[in-house]
Amino acid sequence: MTWILFGGLAVLLIMGMPIGFALMIASVGAMLFIDMGLKSVPLTLFHGTTSFVVLAVPLFILMGELMSATSIARRIVDFASALVGWMRGGLANVNVLANMFMAEISGSAVADAAALGKIFVPQMARVGYPKAFAVTVTAAAAIIGIIIPPSIPMVLYGAVTNTSIRDIFIAGIVPGVMLVLAFIITNYIFARKEGHPVDREFDLPSVVRTAHGAIVPLLLPVVVVGGLISGIFTPTEAAAVGVVLALVFGLARRELSWKTGYRLLVDSTHQTASVMMILAGSAVLGQVLANEQIPQQMVEAMGGITNTAFGFLLLVNAILLVAGMFLQAPAAIIVIVPVLLPMALQLGIDPVHFGVIVCVNLALGQQTPPVATVLLTVCSISGVRMHETFRYMNWYILAMLVVLALVTYVPYLTLWFK
Repeated sequence: MTWILFGGLAVLLIMGMPIGFALMIASVGAMLFIDMGLKSVPLTLFHGTTSFVVLAVPLFILMGELMSATSIARRIVDFASALVGWMRGGLANVNVLANMFMAEISGSAVADAAALGKIFVPQMARVGYPKAFAVTVTAAAAIIGIIIPPSIPMVLYGAVTNTSIRDIFIAGIVPGVMLVLAFIITNYIFARKEGHPVDREFDLPSVVRTAHGAIVPLLLPVVVVGGLISGIFTPTEAAAVGVVLALVFGLARRELSWKTGYRLLVDSTHQTASVMMILAGSAVLGQVLANEQIPQQMVEAMGGITNTAFGFLLLVNAILLVAGMFLQAPAAIIVIVPVLLPMALQLGIDPVHFGVIVCVNLALGQQTPPVATVLLTVCSISGVRMHETFRYMNWYILAMLVVLALVTYVPYLTLWFK
């Protein structure tokens, strides 16, 4: 039954079946094979999407859409340029810093890659950076959106595992900053090696001016995430506050119209529907896994390989890195986490720490073929072939692996607030 379940799921995904439908079909097929009965499937599908926490997902998506439709991205880029544009290879660092700021807004690596790829790749190529390098930096920096709150994959992890979303958001802050520093160091190495240009001279009045222009966009995520961390808001309330603030900003600046608002609602609905179908399918999958006690069997099997937290985490990283090559982050969280989490808890690994490890692994997976969702997004926008980026991307992946190792084996980096 296990082979039918996961084998069927793999075949459907390879065929290009949408993840949500693939989860449902594979799970129902397994249920028929074991004569489990299908009467509970409709109710399970319904309950899979009705959690109050899950309501944060469409609200965060809408918040990101509203902010992307306004001048927020341009204001953030201008401020980042004034801060770090004076360094050698400064525009690459501006790219990383802008992605960090955008990560606090959208919560989606693909959304950040699409929005900032249109801005940075042409601009970097125009001033002398290799176009493949510009694509690589943009794609690598975009995955910060999976780690720094608000992160949609973290919301899904919290919903699937009943882990505090507030705690996992806080836990992602330090690893996210570590990724930013790792990318800036890698940028500097390439800048020295290839003679990348200096974007601009340092100018304090320019920093003050751009900071003034970006103060409201930067305050929006501070209010949303700060209110969530301090306990003023629940995740769903924080997302709702973010939507209202973004809407007020756009209307006050006269950057939103009825036509634009309608388009944003339609786009948000499409993205939300995809996530909800995945959650509904995951609920049926979870029912099959629980009925057949597959997680418990997997724990016993992995216990035969290693019975230490160190060895288990090494094995988990290997599994997730391979899974990330073939599955998008939401699907990987829903399919793999329910199987691995029981053993993590048995070995005394904190579920919040484990969640950050999962998200960093899956963020890295967004850069590795054959799926490489984020990298493919930037490549399609810029017209650069994926293989042209490998000579650069290999080094950024190495930087991500160093951060992953530190996050995995130094729990204090994620659990410092506990």
